[in-house]
Amino acid sequence: MSDMGVSTPVFAIGRELVQNLLVALRSGQLYEPGNATLRAAADRLARTLTELWQVDGWARIEVGRDTVMVNGARVRSELRHYNVHANLVRFFRSIEIGGFEWAADPAEFDAATFAHRVGRLEGTGQVAAAELSATLEEAGLHTVTVLPPREEALDETTDDPDARSRAERTYRHGVAVTQEFMESLRAGRAMRTYKVKRAVQTIVDQVLDDETMLVGLTNLRDYDEPTFTHSVNVCVFSVSLGQRIGLSRFELYELGMAALLHDVGKSDVPREVLLKSEPLEREEWAELQKHPRYGVVRILEERVGQAVPMREVLVAFEHHLNVDLSGYPQLFAPRKLNFYSRIVSICDSFDAGTTPRVYQTDPVTPPEMLEILMRWKGIRYDPILLKAFISLIGIYPPGTLVLLDSMEMAVVTAAGTEDVSRPRARLVTDLMGNRIQGPVVSLSERDAAG
Repeated sequence: MSDMGVSTPVFAIGRELVQNLLVALRSGQLYEPGNATLRAAADRLARTLTELWQVDGWARIEVGRDTVMVNGARVRSELRHYNVHANLVRFFRSIEIGGFEWAADPAEFDAATFAHRVGRLEGTGQVAAAELSATLEEAGLHTVTVLPPREEALDETTDDPDARSRAERTYRHGVAVTQEFMESLRAGRAMRTYKVKRAVQTIVDQVLDDETMLVGLTNLRDYDEPTFTHSVNVCVFSVSLGQRIGLSRFELYELGMAALLHDVGKSDVPREVLLKSEPLEREEWAELQKHPRYGVVRILEERVGQAVPMREVLVAFEHHLNVDLSGYPQLFAPRKLNFYSRIVSICDSFDAGTTPRVYQTDPVTPPEMLEILMRWKGIRYDPILLKAFISLIGIYPPGTLVLLDSMEMAVVTAAGTEDVSRPRARLVTDLMGNRIQGPVVSLSERDAAG
C-alpha cells in the first residue's frame, strides 16, 4: 500500500507507536507485568493503539528490511528518533517476525503482558510467527495477530535488470549534466541550474524507489576528471542519508541541489591545481581552500534578482568547516553548522577519501575511511549523522569485490541490515575461480561449520 490517501494523523500516531512500542518492549525485558514502570509504558502503548483505532479503524505495525509501516504508511524516522527506529527494526528482525496487528485496542494490563512476553524473546534466537501467536494465545491475548516477515525482506536478494538499467541511466545523466555545467562555468558563461535541478529530481526519485541501486553505482570511475563523479556521488550519498533519517521529498530536493553544487567553487580554481599529480605546494593548497568562498559567489551571482537559495550557499561555504569549526575557510565569529552542511560534510569526506584523486593517488579502503570518520566524530563530523551514514553503506559499500571464506568471490550489492560487516553480495566466481552469474546471498548467514 502506498502513502497516498493516508491521513496526516496516521503518520504522527505512527511515530508515537514506534517510540512507545520499543519503550514497552524494553521495559518488558526488565519487569513483570504488574510492575509500575512497565504498566506506565504499557499504558502509553495502549493509548497510542486506541488513538490509531479511533482515527483509522485498525492498528497494524510491520517491519521490512529498513522500514517501519503503520497501517500501510511508511513511518520515516526523524533524526532525533533515529536510534529508536533502527532498534525496533533490529528487534523484529532478530526474532524473525514481520510485525503485529491488533483486532481491538488493548487494555493496559494486556499491553503490559504483551510487552513482557514479546520483549523477553530478544536474544533467544528465531521465533516462528505461529509459535509466538500460540504463546500470546496462552497468555490470553486473543486480539493480537503475529505477522510473518514482510515479502520485501524475503525478496531483497532479487535483481531487476530494468531497475538497474534505470539507475545507471540516472547516474550517468547526472554526471553528464554536472560535467556540462562545470565546464560551462569554466568557460565564463553564466551559471544555469535548470538542468541540474531536473537531474537532482531524478536522483531523488530513484533513491526513494530503491536507494541501494543508485548507491551501488557510486563506485563507477570511468571518467577523466573525478570532480564530476564526486559531485554526483556526494549528491547520491546525501539524498540517501536524508531519506534514511526521514526528510521529506521536498527537503531531499533541497539537500540534493546543495550536495551537487557543494564544489561549484572549484570551477574557479586553476585547472592545473585541480589536476596536479604531485603533492600540492602550500600556495596551491591555499588556492584550493578558497573554493568554498568561490562557490558562494557563484551561487549568489546566478540568483541576482531572485530568491537566494540559502541552503546551497551555506553548504558550499560550510562543507569543510567541521562541526567544531576547526576547518576552512577561517571564520571571524563562531557559528553552528547548517544541518545540510553536516550531512554533505560526511558524504564528501567518505567519497573523497575512497576515490583516487590527482592529489591523492592512494585512496584508503572503505573500512579504513569509516575508521577515520569515526575517530573524528564530534570534532569534524556529527556523531548521530555519522552513525546513520555507516548504517546506510555498511563497511563494504556496494560494488566492493570480496573474497569469501569459501574461496568464492562476490560483489557487494547492499549493506547488511543487522551487521554492517556482513553485507549482501552476488557470487561472481565459483570455488575453482570460474566466472559465474551467481545468486545474491546474505553474508550474515553461516553454514554448519560457522
